[in-house]
Amino acid sequence: MQHESFLPDEYVEHRRNRRTSYLVMAMFLVVVASIGGAFLHRHLVLQDALQRQENALSRYETAAEQVQLITELEESRDEMIVRAILASALVERVPRSVLLADIIDRMPEGLSLVELDLRSTLVQQPRTPAATGTGRPPRRPGRGEACTVDGEETFAVPRYSVRLALEGLAPTDLHVSEFLASLNADDLLQGVRLESTEEDLLDDMAMRRFKITFALKDDADVRHHSPTPPPGSIFSAAATEGTR
Repeated sequence: MQHESFLPDEYVEHRRNRRTSYLVMAMFLVVVASIGGAFLHRHLVLQDALQRQENALSRYETAAEQVQLITELEESRDEMIVRAILASALVERVPRSVLLADIIDRMPEGLSLVELDLRSTLVQQPRTPAATGTGRPPRRPGRGEACTVDGEETFAVPRYSVRLALEGLAPTDLHVSEFLASLNADDLLQGVRLESTEEDLLDDMAMRRFKITFALKDDADVRHHSPTPPPGSIFSAAATEGTR
């Protein structure tokens, strides 16, 4: 049996259209809300990424300032070390007064010096290519060696060759031999050599005029110098050893 509605067709059609409009409006609101939510989420994610980027840049800037400060401190340290090395290298390890006093203390009784010639000659060192940088502080070079900082040659420590020539008078050749043996035993000297010895008259007295040359050792240091033995002790010990 077919059910028949007593409502007018216009009213039924109007209600159907109104329900359809409500459904379309609800779907539209859902779509708009979804788009708005997605946009808001995207915006929040972008803001968080920008904030993290700003924090990272800030940390990088702080680290760069610290690295720059450390670099400046290292450069200042290297400069101070270089100056200290140069100042230490320029200080005489064997003062001339100490050297002359040591020579005089080794003279046997009756021997006298007539002339003393001391000459210092700068030794020219060949320059070698610098090695690659290691980032290490400069080491303390020896005399005549080049000081390097991070593989770059900064300066060459000056090295001098010190030679002495003595001319004097002695009563006998025994005194000359004793003085020569004492100089050979000196740990500051090297290349001790008797150049000449001859007879000479001084106030109608026969004397032996001698000339001795020697050089100062490159690594000589008065701080490691052994005490001067009494005059004649070395020669006497050598003579005693030879008679045994």
